[in-house]
Amino acid sequence: MRFNLLITGGLYNSQAGYSALAFAKATIAAGHQISQVFFYQDGVTLGSRLSMPLDDEFEPVAAWAEFAAQNTLALVICVSAGERRGIMSDAQAAEFAKGLGSLHANFSVAGLGALHNASLESDRTVTFK
Repeated sequence: MRFNLLITGGLYNSQAGYSALAFAKATIAAGHQISQVFFYQDGVTLGSRLSMPLDDEFEPVAAWAEFAAQNTLALVICVSAGERRGIMSDAQAAEFAKGLGSLHANFSVAGLGALHNASLESDRTVTFK
């Protein structure tokens, strides 16, 4: 089975990122596939390279980046939602004269069309709020 994951809950105001990561790990371990992980609304904050959890706290951004690298998984943030929340690539930041971007290197930006296409290619889309 092939899953598309949609995360809308923010970095520190929701368990969505943590729950989705646990689901993704279990999905891969069970032999299933993940077409992509799409971060939308406040979920885009999970793609910020600037987040700094305390030393004894779980670091969700790094955990997602590591998991994606190990499993060749696309981590995609919504371009519009990211721009509204200050999460953007270096190219976007330069376009808007904002200096350097804040997007973590293991994440990319795309429009809602990427979510739509991944949903069409998947058997299920699972949303984490």
